[in-house]
Amino acid sequence: MSDRLEWAGATSEAQLLLPGTDVDGAVVQAGELAVAVWTGSNGIALHGPREQLHARLLQLAHAVQEAPPVPLTDACISQQARPELWRPGPLTAPVDPGEPEPALCGGTTSPVAADPRLATCPHCIEQWNNGQPHTRLMLAHPIPARP
Repeated sequence: MSDRLEWAGATSEAQLLLPGTDVDGAVVQAGELAVAVWTGSNGIALHGPREQLHARLLQLAHAVQEAPPVPLTDACISQQARPELWRPGPLTAPVDPGEPEPALCGGTTSPVAADPRLATCPHCIEQWNNGQPHTRLMLAHPIPARP
């Protein structure tokens, strides 16, 4: 597994690649299709037999559909937040950050998220997650390899 990502926007050009297509030395194998999403001069491709590729794309589409609300603006976590006491409740809609107050990401001018799960500051999220014991803020949610 690689820890490097190629970023492709939702409006990036995409192509369906049929068996025999050779892109940059990688050939789509017989019995497989590939979906390539271009990032400019590079791209990413998801490949496999038609049924598996279809199921995987549906699974990914479902994961996007069911994803929790996302922050509307950049926001930090309050310095007064107590990770060991915080328990996540339902998060049904994005909440705008509250008034500026001392924040883990520094300064008093940074808006503070009404719920720590709506923070966008990597530094303050890492600081929150390093506190013990508490409920970690999970920013990456795995999607199983098989649909």
